[in-house]
Amino acid sequence: MIKTLYKNSYLLKQLVKKDIQQRYQGSVLGMLWSFIVPILMLIIYTFVFSEVFQAKWDIDTSDKYQFALVLFCGLSAFNMVAEVMNRSTALIASNTNYVKKVIFPLEMLPVVITCSALFNCVISFIILVVAKLILYHNVSRTLYLIVLAMIPLIVMSVGLGLFISALSVYLKDVGNVISVLVTVLMYMSPVFFPLSAVPESFRGICEANPMTYIIENFRNVVLYGECLNWKFYGISCAVAIGIYLLGKVVFMRAKEGFADVL
Repeated sequence: MIKTLYKNSYLLKQLVKKDIQQRYQGSVLGMLWSFIVPILMLIIYTFVFSEVFQAKWDIDTSDKYQFALVLFCGLSAFNMVAEVMNRSTALIASNTNYVKKVIFPLEMLPVVITCSALFNCVISFIILVVAKLILYHNVSRTLYLIVLAMIPLIVMSVGLGLFISALSVYLKDVGNVISVLVTVLMYMSPVFFPLSAVPESFRGICEANPMTYIIENFRNVVLYGECLNWKFYGISCAVAIGIYLLGKVVFMRAKEGFADVL
């Protein structure tokens, strides 16, 4: 895969650029929506969880913005994977022109949508860092570790993209399954709660979710100023590599029949 991406690096850049541009094609504000939407969501989270739910959840008024930032951080990471999973269900079917080209490396398509989702994810984290700077007048001293924290997220996203896009060609129900699975994964991930808040009897269920440790480490380096939890990081990398290898094997074996099915 790395050799293919290196050999076709220019093509990859052009496809990613085209994919991002097509998302906002015809809109008045264009790519500004990439900044406007996360900013609006952060404002909404801040208002809802610091003002509306404050009395019900007994949030400490001295730190009323914390939950909004914690939630936004978790969603920023999760939304990247969710976007790749949802788009992968129709990825091959919507690019039949590439399927019919013998020389085109189809395995690049999941990488393209992963890079596009990464673009949105990075913008969300930039907005999160700026919001933290405005609200708390500081930036996490471990923020630079976000580069390492991104690695398992990217690898896992590519693996999921390969796996889901390949299955979707042969199994038409995959789209319905993925839409439900994404919702289940979101509520099983520590997006709306920290892992420490989960009772011991149920913690194993959350820990089985590959997004759990990734989200926890993002919060450590972006919000809490803590170093990566290397145990969590090691598990995340191992799981991400496993998902990638599975996705690659399934995709490479399945792609030979794409043209016949489509």
